[in-house]
Amino acid sequence: MAVSNNISCSKKPGTPITKATASLAVSFLVATPLVVSTAFSPAQAHDDHTHETEYFIGVDALQVLNRGIYSGLDNPNYNRLTFLYNHGDHFHGIGAYSYFGDAENPTIESTSTNNRIPESYTGIPPLKLLPGTGIYSGRLVSTDTHEPYSDLKIEPLASLQDSPDPDAQVLFNSSDGRWNASLTGATIGLKLASISPGLNIGDAINPNIVNNVGDIHTIGSGDNFAFTPTFWTDATAPVGNYAATFQLVDLSSNFQESGTFSFDFQVAKVSEPSTTIGFSLVALLGLSISRLKKRFSSSFN
Repeated sequence: MAVSNNISCSKKPGTPITKATASLAVSFLVATPLVVSTAFSPAQAHDDHTHETEYFIGVDALQVLNRGIYSGLDNPNYNRLTFLYNHGDHFHGIGAYSYFGDAENPTIESTSTNNRIPESYTGIPPLKLLPGTGIYSGRLVSTDTHEPYSDLKIEPLASLQDSPDPDAQVLFNSSDGRWNASLTGATIGLKLASISPGLNIGDAINPNIVNNVGDIHTIGSGDNFAFTPTFWTDATAPVGNYAATFQLVDLSSNFQESGTFSFDFQVAKVSEPSTTIGFSLVALLGLSISRLKKRFSSSFN
């Protein structure tokens, strides 16, 4: 009878379970504005976030290839600018000139099988375009999300030369110093080779630094510059993947152009915030009530 009485009482107002349920519901409603502001605030750049630069520009000083099936052949990237991705203690050349075909009679192409960001072999999806602010209000923009490949800042590799960080010195001297020659006297330009319709390229002060294929934007000179491109679409851009392909060029003609490389982005479908939060709160509230009921029921058994 005791069990029966307690079960029947659990359905009447004023019992411990209903009071706790009401309190729980109120706490969820009070917490809702906080959830909204935390989960759905627009993506912003993290000005206080510092970490190693992911992208560098170097000059390939290797004259003869010393590994792989083309070992012993002239390096097609010798004295060319190279776009480099930082892998901690070494670099990956992205989109460099490459040999293809039979080792006895290869052809040279102005790109490579590793010519995309994010790097294809990782399986990482295209970089996210998220709501912007300031001159990028009403647009979806590339931003540092602290995920791999998302911090698009580019610096000359030689900028690491005087760093007191031992890890930076390891990186600077990796591959026997293959890419760490000075860019003194060079003026580096980013040349647009192709771009998806609807995708645009800007920087911190200008949303359109290049507009047409063949346009070149000067990103810096010598060994002491930093450049961060901003890729963007309209906020109403169709869901899907977008890409832009580039070459690095030396406008001062000291070094040859790099191979071509691409950045991949995505505009993803976003659920309505109110709907998403509503379903999440209902589900979590239901789960909490269910657990609360079980706790009270078991305590009287």
